[in-house]
Amino acid sequence: MNRFATVTLILLLSGYLNAGVGPDSSWGELYQHRFYEPQTPTIAFYVRPSTHADGRLFLKKVHDVSYFKTPGGREWLYGGMARVCSGYSVTGSLSDSRRQCLGYEDVALVRDLGTRLRFCTFRSDDDCQTYVSRAARYPLDYQVPVMYRSSESDSFTPARVAFTKPLHIPQCNDCAVRLGL
Repeated sequence: MNRFATVTLILLLSGYLNAGVGPDSSWGELYQHRFYEPQTPTIAFYVRPSTHADGRLFLKKVHDVSYFKTPGGREWLYGGMARVCSGYSVTGSLSDSRRQCLGYEDVALVRDLGTRLRFCTFRSDDDCQTYVSRAARYPLDYQVPVMYRSSESDSFTPARVAFTKPLHIPQCNDCAVRLGL
């Protein structure tokens, strides 16, 4: 095969592989495609079991989250269920202790739609000395940039936005009832 035919074949195949990818593609299709990467925002959920033996931070992509309202009108975000340790056994010395989980509990990932953002306003000796905080609210609508790279050796950079995919966090109609809120 001559060089021209090889280059033509590569160009045709790359066009075929990228065909059909766009804002209407599913999140699964975008994550499985090696030349596209959505820059999906995440929402933090901090949960504890009923025993307060452990606390965990879970980051959920916004397309895996839904929201609901309680009968009192308060809005919440729901990220599904998570398994956390409800009790530990500690063995060894204080300097070399090992924790072994004795049991697990399934906990709902639920958080208020509102949040507090904290920013450092003055740094000294590589440490923040003064903070300011403000109330904020997670939006229900997002425009997610989807990065593109032309080969596997390239990196995904903000300069290579192929398109933006609109995302609306869906409402969960029975979450408040299921969670007993």
